[in-house]
Amino acid sequence: MVAKSTPPQDADSAERSRGLMARARQLLTRGGRRLTRVTLVSTCLMLMMEVGGISAAHAATRVSAEVAGQLRTLQSRLDEGDYDAVGERAEREAKRQRGEVRALYLSLAASARARQGDQAQAARLYAEARRLPGVNVSQAREWLRREAMLRLRAGERDSGIARLAEYLHGGSASADDLWLAVSLEANRGDWARAEDWLERASKASAPSGDRLKLAVSVYQQTGRHGAAVALVEQGLGESRDPQDWQRAVALYQRLNQNTRAASTWEAAWAAGIVSGSDAYQQRVDLQLAAGAPARAAELIEAGLSKSATPEGQPLLDDTPALRRQLAQAWTAARDVEHALKAWAAVSQQSQSLEDAWQYAELAYDWGRWETAQQALAAAGERGDDSARHWLLSGVVASQLEQFDPAREAFKKAQARGAEGADAWLKSVAQR
Repeated sequence: MVAKSTPPQDADSAERSRGLMARARQLLTRGGRRLTRVTLVSTCLMLMMEVGGISAAHAATRVSAEVAGQLRTLQSRLDEGDYDAVGERAEREAKRQRGEVRALYLSLAASARARQGDQAQAARLYAEARRLPGVNVSQAREWLRREAMLRLRAGERDSGIARLAEYLHGGSASADDLWLAVSLEANRGDWARAEDWLERASKASAPSGDRLKLAVSVYQQTGRHGAAVALVEQGLGESRDPQDWQRAVALYQRLNQNTRAASTWEAAWAAGIVSGSDAYQQRVDLQLAAGAPARAAELIEAGLSKSATPEGQPLLDDTPALRRQLAQAWTAARDVEHALKAWAAVSQQSQSLEDAWQYAELAYDWGRWETAQQALAAAGERGDDSARHWLLSGVVASQLEQFDPAREAFKKAQARGAEGADAWLKSVAQR
């Protein structure tokens, strides 16, 4: 499952703004004297740049005292929650200005719109501000990032992802932003791009938790199974989350590493990370897939035992399907005694012709004539009147030196067109 992504919130906050305003008021009065006009303008500009996302290092523009006062007033009203009026006034004033000053008004308007919840309009205002001549390159890049996050929050996924990619390609970025890009591309199914961002994100911050799961998913989707396995094993080290272990097993199975899958699940069971009947049944299935049928059969028998749990209850339900799986496991293991005993139980429990016939065929193949005769009789009682049924019944009777029943069986097989019945009938004709 791919991890969900939530873009960071807009950087402007009322608390930060109030702090900046307080700092500005302290700067505006020193030793009881008013600062000079130039210092006043520069200080107000610096304040607005910080609130609007412009660093003080880039505050090279000088504006009039009137503009500085307007900016300060609008910021105060924004802090007080007058978002509508501030947004409208800032946008209106922006139309009268140029360059960085216009950018200041636009960023203030963007902050107001974002606080109103109009993320789309805030993104458009930041987009306009960052493109204005005179705006510092690093500031324009920061506004690009804000635009990207706002577009994502507004549901403009494709344009938001495009702006984020533009920002990330433009220089260094935080690990959070890089991992956000991975998640966004993965969520829209562009696994190749997700992998590109993953390489960079992993260098910025090694994946763990949900990011580790995301990385594994990306590598699986792009066919880099070796890298996925390495991450899965890294994540299992300290994990006690059953889903992590289940994910590892599924990955090993997908890579046809069934023995590894089985041993991983056994380790999870032994450590108490997984438990219950479903997890126990998965132990059985994984052992079968790994080519260890005898171990699987032993697990089934242990699971059916009343001593399987501390409460004295079986872990597995005694069903015909499970009994059949047990019989098939012992058969695959070529354990004759256990297999025949298991098939006898299956046939008795299910009362099906198919199971009786399977039981008879195995006993016949393994030369267990008395058992085969019993199984063939059960098949006959369940309606088997086929040519093969009578042919095998004749052979079994012949092997047991029961010649009269053998001749009768061969005659019935001959009448039903069984191949080889004539030869068998001749072989017992004089016995």
